[in-house]
Amino acid sequence: MRNHIVYILSAIFTLMLFASCHNDPPIIMGPSQSNNNLQENLINANRTIAQAEETSIDQYISRHGWSMVRLPEGARIWEYEKGNGSPIEFEDSVCVDYSVEAVNGRTIYSELSECFVAGRRQQMIGLDQAILQLHYGSRARVILPSALAYGIGGDGDRIPKSTILILDLKIKEK
Repeated sequence: MRNHIVYILSAIFTLMLFASCHNDPPIIMGPSQSNNNLQENLINANRTIAQAEETSIDQYISRHGWSMVRLPEGARIWEYEKGNGSPIEFEDSVCVDYSVEAVNGRTIYSELSECFVAGRRQQMIGLDQAILQLHYGSRARVILPSALAYGIGGDGDRIPKSTILILDLKIKEK
C-alpha cells in the first residue's frame, strides 16, 4: 500500500515539475471574461443553428411551391383558404384542428384539436403568432423554426429536440 502512495506522489510531483517548465504564463480569466466568452459562444452557436434552419425552411417551401409570408419572429404562414369569419384578435378564444409533420416529411401527429386564447404565448409560440394573422374558418400552413415550436427539448413525446415543424391548420368558426 505504501508503495502505491509513494508511486502516486512521485507521479504528481513529476507532472508538476513538467508543468512548471512551460514558458508561457498561465491565462487567468476572471469570472466576467469567462462568462462573456461562454455567452459569445452560445450566441454564435444559436446564430448558426438559426441560419441552418432558415435554409432548410426555404428549401422546403421551394420544393412544395408554397407562397408563404415570413412573420417578423421567423414563423412562415400561408393562408391557402381564407375563412369567412372575422379576423382573430388578441385574447380571442380559438379552436383549431391541425396536423404536424417534421421538415423531413415525417408525420408526427395526424389529427389534433386544441382550443386556447390567442396571443397568450402557448406552448408553440409560433403557432400563437400565426393564429393572429388568420380569420375564423381559415385553412393555413405554418412552418415553425424549432425555437418557435418546442425548442431544444422537443415535446417529450413524439417531437424530437430542435425540430422544425410544419402545421396544416383549420381554424374553427367562431
